[in-house]
Amino acid sequence: MKQLAFMVVMTFIGVAGSFALSPVYGVAVYYLFAVLQPPALWKNADEVMGFRVQDFQWSFYVAVATLTATALWRLGLFAPMKAAAEPWYGNPRFTRSHYLFLAFTAWICLTYATAIDPTHAWPYFVEYVKIFAMFLCATLVLRSVRDLWLIYFAILAGAVYTGIECNQYYFFKNGYLLFDRQGYGGLDNNGGGLMLAMSIPMCFFAWEAIRSWIRWGFLLIIPVLLHAVLLSYSRGAMASLGLTAILVWFRARNKRFVSVVYGIAFALLVVMAGPEIKERFFSIGKADVDESFQSRRTTWIIAIRMANNKPIFGYGIRNSTLFTQSMGADMEGRAIHSQYLQTAADSGWVALAIYLVLIGSLIIGLRDVRRVLRHYTDPESIKVKSIASGIECALVLFCIGAFFLSLEHFEMPYIVMLLAMQLHAITRAVALKLGLDPSSNAAAAGGS
Repeated sequence: MKQLAFMVVMTFIGVAGSFALSPVYGVAVYYLFAVLQPPALWKNADEVMGFRVQDFQWSFYVAVATLTATALWRLGLFAPMKAAAEPWYGNPRFTRSHYLFLAFTAWICLTYATAIDPTHAWPYFVEYVKIFAMFLCATLVLRSVRDLWLIYFAILAGAVYTGIECNQYYFFKNGYLLFDRQGYGGLDNNGGGLMLAMSIPMCFFAWEAIRSWIRWGFLLIIPVLLHAVLLSYSRGAMASLGLTAILVWFRARNKRFVSVVYGIAFALLVVMAGPEIKERFFSIGKADVDESFQSRRTTWIIAIRMANNKPIFGYGIRNSTLFTQSMGADMEGRAIHSQYLQTAADSGWVALAIYLVLIGSLIIGLRDVRRVLRHYTDPESIKVKSIASGIECALVLFCIGAFFLSLEHFEMPYIVMLLAMQLHAITRAVALKLGLDPSSNAAAAGGS
């Protein structure tokens, strides 16, 4: 009953809040649902008067309300209470990254039209449209650092709850591995593992940003999330987290403290990981005999051949899986197992180039944010630097995992990209308002 009640309350906040207060609330609830994946997570929850969580299209209701409220507001027909007035620095203007994302969106949509089998591509195209529509809506709605923190905490709430559920299933339901057994919202265990891994640096930098006692909750939940990543059996997620830990150390303000935390975390890993988990992850070092790695290497070679065959538009959205077996894969419908090569095979080298330039632009934008605030030590500037570091580390973690995993409809990285994009845009708007060079060290913090 509590799950259904939660969904009703949150949907009401998303729908009513979009019209009464600001579409930001609708965006926050929508992305909370995107990370939490309630229909999949609670598919075994008890019925309430014959109704189950999966009987309703919760995200659709929130999306329609958010998009409608945003359209009415931007057309000047209606103004929600908290969206009526512009920020003191004006509405943030589109940056280089915004236009690159629009180019990527247009190219992906174009490769649906050029797909070898449009019928097969259709459901995947619909998923892309959902992601792109809310993303573009959010670029018009998220206009302050406070708005960004709301989204940041919304997706963290979804990730933390999911991590707790994974642990509860394991400890109280005879070692049931939630993601390994039932996947994650239409994705396999790798999607769930990567989502949890991305939330760990975000939790750390939330702890760094907040000054009240609540901050310790973000730090204490990290071991729970870390164990949940282990329980996902996703070696790609774990390897990505380990490599990103280096960047977290460089971005952290108190490096001595982080070094101690890393030592404790390593000790906890040794204690928490059962023999079956250790066996799974130790096989990373046995790539020559590991069937999973061999399958990946084969599909990577196939993907490069496909992209070379059709370098401009590719085979069409998810059409590459129709041909992998005939080109040497071990089974019908085998995915490429690399976000980058999957994109190249499905939508051509052009799409991959735009995607990589977009990611590079986002990282450069976050660098500009830190440069602007380098000499500022006031609490608000520290918060902005912390959210920038949390976003950057989560994005880099995904980029590492994307070498081994094919997750083009995985919404978490798109949300992180959105936060990076808007944070850079807001910082530029503040700097321009103050008559400063946005890329210099002299601009001031603001936007909260």
